[in-house]
Amino acid sequence: MVKNIRIRTIGLFIFCIAMALPTSAQDRDTLFVFNPIVDDITLRIPPLDDLIDSAIVHSPAVASVDAEIYIRKYGIKTARRDIMQNFYMDAGMNVTYLEGLTNNTTNLGDINSVLSNQDNSGYAAGISIRMPLDDLMDHRNRVKSATKYMEQAFSDREIQIKIIRRQIIEQYNRLIINQKILKIANDNQIFMSLQMALAEKEFLNGQMSLYELARLNEMNRKAVTDFEQSRNEFYNAYMILQEIVGIKFNVINNIE
Repeated sequence: MVKNIRIRTIGLFIFCIAMALPTSAQDRDTLFVFNPIVDDITLRIPPLDDLIDSAIVHSPAVASVDAEIYIRKYGIKTARRDIMQNFYMDAGMNVTYLEGLTNNTTNLGDINSVLSNQDNSGYAAGISIRMPLDDLMDHRNRVKSATKYMEQAFSDREIQIKIIRRQIIEQYNRLIINQKILKIANDNQIFMSLQMALAEKEFLNGQMSLYELARLNEMNRKAVTDFEQSRNEFYNAYMILQEIVGIKFNVINNIE
């Protein structure tokens, strides 16, 4: 999965470079002055899968979980070495020197005596090993516990990725819907502007009452307000998607 994310990230980078390098004057106008009333935003930003992969790469939450996984991997190594923590080994050596001189006489009563020298020196060496029995029995449980903590971190990473996928999908669709609403609001604004111009002529010619003119004027003002609000919501959806993804699309610099 990490490999696929890297491949898609490279593709996303190439896509952004291609979008930033116009080949003609017409391309420059299309790329750097985006008109959401005419252009399609989905053709000017990376595909949804690339947006998701970029958001995962730039996500602080995923980076935090990756660091936790790294720490818990070393926690497993530490738990495996803990068996030596209360392991004691003693070694010792003892050397004894004992030498004796003995005067022996013969059985025949000879006046001559025999002197003998006897060496009774000795050497002793030993090694002792001590380890608490409960530490030895609990070592395997500590290793299992550390392993489960790491598995939990991997699960947390998958949860964060699913949350990011949901955020990107929702924001991507919200951007598309906001553009459609903006186009509808623009059409309504144009229609009401034409209606208002016609109503003013009819009013000047005495063909429309002041009440009807005021009613149409109020409808026209509402159409203008709806358009401005729709444009603002489209801008917000675009900028929020950029923020979550972690890259700049460099598409919208101006809306006519």
